[in-house]
Amino acid sequence: MIKRLRVRNFLSLKDVDLELGAKNLLVGPNMSGKSNLIDCFRFLTTMVISGLNKAFLDRGGFQEVLWKGGDESRISFALTVEDSFAEKHPKKIYDYEISIVGSPTGLIAVERERLTVKINKTVKTLIDLKNGQGEVKKEDGTVAFAPGGDPTRSALEFDVPGWEGGLIRAFVATWRFYRLIPGLMKQANAAMNQNFLNEPGDNFSSWFMTLLTQYPDEFRRIRQVATDVLPGLKEILTPPTQFATTYVTTQEKDLKGAINIWRMSDGELCFLALLSLIFAPERLGAPLYCIEEPENHLHPKLVETLVEVLSQRRSELGSNAAQIIVTTHSPYLVDKLGLDDLVVVEKSRGASKFTRPGSKQHLRELLAREELGLGELWYSGALGGS
Repeated sequence: MIKRLRVRNFLSLKDVDLELGAKNLLVGPNMSGKSNLIDCFRFLTTMVISGLNKAFLDRGGFQEVLWKGGDESRISFALTVEDSFAEKHPKKIYDYEISIVGSPTGLIAVERERLTVKINKTVKTLIDLKNGQGEVKKEDGTVAFAPGGDPTRSALEFDVPGWEGGLIRAFVATWRFYRLIPGLMKQANAAMNQNFLNEPGDNFSSWFMTLLTQYPDEFRRIRQVATDVLPGLKEILTPPTQFATTYVTTQEKDLKGAINIWRMSDGELCFLALLSLIFAPERLGAPLYCIEEPENHLHPKLVETLVEVLSQRRSELGSNAAQIIVTTHSPYLVDKLGLDDLVVVEKSRGASKFTRPGSKQHLRELLAREELGLGELWYSGALGGS
């Protein structure tokens, strides 16, 4: 699990040092920087999968990503990660940092990159590079591989068997990001297995086909919750077509014919998609889910159901439960979570600021007296960021 994130000069994140928990609900006005924090994680995932250059090119280049309120030409990220890759003792604490410099012409270079692992009280260095030069080692101190001296690449881009730093690489590579778009979900997909639901949900039908055919226990739980709370819903199907495609259909109790995906409501699709993330099989799950405004298109009762089901699922999975970061504008969703889950986001002089109101004793006392709900406190401005 990510315990701490430090970012400098990335979009509106001029100087951010944020402790993260298992659940993190980002609240704040438009343009405060909530999505920029999500994009920070997405940037790192792109970096380890497709390379540092691709991460910048996807965003228009270094100058487009650099905070525009100063004269610096350096962007840096740092993560503290507590070992949750397996049931291992003793626990390991990984610290990763990377500093990238760029020129007005778009050239970039990794100025500094370090990865250390703390085992008990012993700290071992796995990556120690400056401008592409230095060492990449295993925990036993032997050389893992030669980085090649290319300052435009991160050492985490290299998939090296047997190197302990590969655990961090795999951890970052499997983070998942979601901003569901119902219009893209309402289409037929190729009838082929999927390892995950895509960010906008455009492979929704083939993802559900995978769950229905390969993971019947998980699919049964999704169907059970959906039929319990969606009025009239009886069954969810993914029939194959003669064109080797599939699309989700539903059967309602009072109707003879099936409802095809392009006639399903936006809220129904989004609800089913979010349920599928909660009940995703462990081998298809992710250590981190970043979800933008999950309340979109949903009736408040469905939001409540999702929070309840998520809580139950996390209790089942224990230490294997995924870490989540969610952005929202919904006081109702805020009200369903705890004060310690909230991260208030505000912007001052072009820079985003992240604070945790859980440290404020008077807010805890207000909530304890049950005079106001957490959502009301946020909406009133008592938490900031409203």
